[in-house]
Amino acid sequence: MRNAAYYLIFFIFFVVIILPAFVAKSCNVLLPERPGEREKVEKPGELMVSLYVTSQKKIEKIPLEEYVKGVVAAEMPAGFKMEALKAQAVAARTYAYKRLRSLGGSGCSLHPEADICDDPTHCQAWITKTEMLRKWGIFAFYHYYSKISQAVNSTAGMVILYQGNPIDPLFFSTSNGKTENSEDVWGKYVPYLRSVTSPGEEISPRFVSVKEIPVEEVVSKLQAKWPDIVIDPKHPERQWKVLEVSEGGRIKTMQVGNKVIKGTEFRMLFELNSTDIKWERSGNNIKFTCKGYGHGVGMSQYGANAMADKGSNYVDILKHYYSGVEIQKINAGSN
Repeated sequence: MRNAAYYLIFFIFFVVIILPAFVAKSCNVLLPERPGEREKVEKPGELMVSLYVTSQKKIEKIPLEEYVKGVVAAEMPAGFKMEALKAQAVAARTYAYKRLRSLGGSGCSLHPEADICDDPTHCQAWITKTEMLRKWGIFAFYHYYSKISQAVNSTAGMVILYQGNPIDPLFFSTSNGKTENSEDVWGKYVPYLRSVTSPGEEISPRFVSVKEIPVEEVVSKLQAKWPDIVIDPKHPERQWKVLEVSEGGRIKTMQVGNKVIKGTEFRMLFELNSTDIKWERSGNNIKFTCKGYGHGVGMSQYGANAMADKGSNYVDILKHYYSGVEIQKINAGSN
């Protein structure tokens, strides 16, 4: 029994202390500390991306397919179904492909010398292998990186086209059961960004969110945003009314005191998860209940995972969320 106990203690010590240290040391060799450190060697015919890395304030040039792996790792939970990860990979590749200056693309408007940046509020999020290791931990890293690499490599070169041109494949986390028409959010009609049903969203931890804000803070934010607003300082919510609802079931326009504003403006002002908003008085607070998370246009990531869970492949998913598109291969190179 004593020997068994010693072996058990040694095993635990090895697994918890020695092995992680060994793997971490190995990772320092295998994983580049700087983006593109091992991926800079350009292969003949391989498309390269000029990526502006915000944290370093510099441009790195890396292969398109390696870039896509970093986007998928940053933008979608690695535990998602393979076909959902493939759909995300194709969307990420298409977004970059459309902006490649070497192919006549628009490039990054914030950083004119780059094709794209890693700021998710402007382009797409992107992380290095080292950042993936920190995000997932030592033991999960190899499984998740292998899974994402499979999703990217198996769809290498595939992009989303509408009438022969690459689309802007917008995506977001979670819908309220339907996606939005582009014009209902940004005022511009885009034929492939149409409202569609998106079942299975209830699995998302952000499907329903509740936020309470003190009445005084609500009023002060409204007055700061619109100095000429006329609003009841004690019961502002009594002067709110939904005027127009989008096809996706979210607030398009609403009355707030003497103002008519967009649902998107209201959402941003109070930092709410979506424009599917309900409100009620809760003591000295106003309680906001939202369904969904994100702008609602394009592919819902949790919806994509729900479709994959029911047997849809990545082409099915992309054609569902982007109306009238085709998925075709370009010579993007692969690793």
